[in-house]
Amino acid sequence: MLWSTASFPAAGFATRWCSPGTRGLWRDEKIAAYLANTLPAVHLSHFKLDTQDGLKPKPHLGTGLATGFTFDTLDRRGHGYAYLRPDGDEWRALSVFMMISDIKGHEEMGHEYGTYNGHTLSWEEVFGARREAIEKDPYVIIVGAGQTGLHIAARFKQMNIASLVVERHAVVGDQWRQRYPTLSLHTTKNHHTLLYQPYPKNWPTYTPRDKVADWLKQYVESQDLVVWTRSYVLPGANYDLEAKRWNVVVRKGDEDRELHPVHIVLATGVLGAPRIPEVPGAETFKGTVFHASKYMGGQSFAGKDCIVVGAGNTSADLCQDLSFRGAKSVTMVQRSSTCVVHIDTVAGAMAQGYPDGVPYEICDIKFSAMPINLQRAMAREREAEMWEREKPLHDQLRKGGLKLNMGTDGSGQHFLIFERSGGYWVDVGCAPLIESGKVKIKQGVEIKRLVGNGVIFDDDSELPADLVIWA
Repeated sequence: MLWSTASFPAAGFATRWCSPGTRGLWRDEKIAAYLANTLPAVHLSHFKLDTQDGLKPKPHLGTGLATGFTFDTLDRRGHGYAYLRPDGDEWRALSVFMMISDIKGHEEMGHEYGTYNGHTLSWEEVFGARREAIEKDPYVIIVGAGQTGLHIAARFKQMNIASLVVERHAVVGDQWRQRYPTLSLHTTKNHHTLLYQPYPKNWPTYTPRDKVADWLKQYVESQDLVVWTRSYVLPGANYDLEAKRWNVVVRKGDEDRELHPVHIVLATGVLGAPRIPEVPGAETFKGTVFHASKYMGGQSFAGKDCIVVGAGNTSADLCQDLSFRGAKSVTMVQRSSTCVVHIDTVAGAMAQGYPDGVPYEICDIKFSAMPINLQRAMAREREAEMWEREKPLHDQLRKGGLKLNMGTDGSGQHFLIFERSGGYWVDVGCAPLIESGKVKIKQGVEIKRLVGNGVIFDDDSELPADLVIWA
């Protein structure tokens, strides 16, 4: 993707910039230098305006224009999207995004006919033979059977690339089932639709934890993917330069299997291992301490004094659940400040970026086409508007003592996702509990040590506690 603060002639576009999964350049001199060295070798050709609904030319930002287009190289086909604006007698590009959508000769297969070998073989026989071949000699090993890993496997399957997915959990989807019970996605269903398999029309707007898990499991079956559960890659994988293959040992249950894929794809998620602080006094504390990843519901903590350390999405959801389940007291510990927006704010943004009736492939192209830093600069100009929109919610939170921000630079909640995958929460009901005092806020402190029946903070204040959750 290319973009420029001063704009550049619309005839000079190619690839690169800065949203997830893309790279890019900005400013005219960097773009010109890049294109001078790379454009001749690419052999771009057959540029055409895209006439699909959602990608055809349309007005943008007053006098500007946004449009999709298609193009070819010698061995590939691609899609692009450009934001243009007039500058005197010529059009100039605010940003241009280009992506490869097909490799010539390796296009996706599409749907199968459904009968095999002259209608003499059953599907069980056909898929059994395919599975056996993939398990014996996978071209690609994909580590992780979450959304990304399964998406890649489904795409590769359509390209006739033999792919084996390795998943540590016992059942596909367990990485969701083992999260806290009230978890629901905070993005609307149009945003997280899976490849080739849209949700039913009556699917919930915000998908609950267990429905995500079950849909992933069902996706493996309906897309005919080969997944090994209770499996993981052992340390020591190495690449054979002469054979141009990896030497990999996968532990599948109690059995070790040696495989030699050409490629390994790591799809193990955004987040790493739980962060569990080491706090003095843990050995004397008479209550329960654990990380939020181990929270399985608040029923067993009815009548207990509960402290949740952290002020993001997970903390808000857990505090709400503990209060609902009858905890004696619930306290959220907030060290600094948090960006909090209402779920309706997210729904409005999702409706613009991923509206009903528009295929997700088109929405993805248009989202990727606007560089993150350019989006961020435009969002900063609307900071006052964002504060005003959230005022009723923020009044509730401030009444309870929560400290608020509008992102690290005034650009809002959205960009904290890309910065740190945290530092914000999307409110679905915790704010009224904070306003009423059912969930209390302990602001600007950290836990200094645990004592027998409580915690002491670094301002030397103390609270009783039967439960401490790191969130």
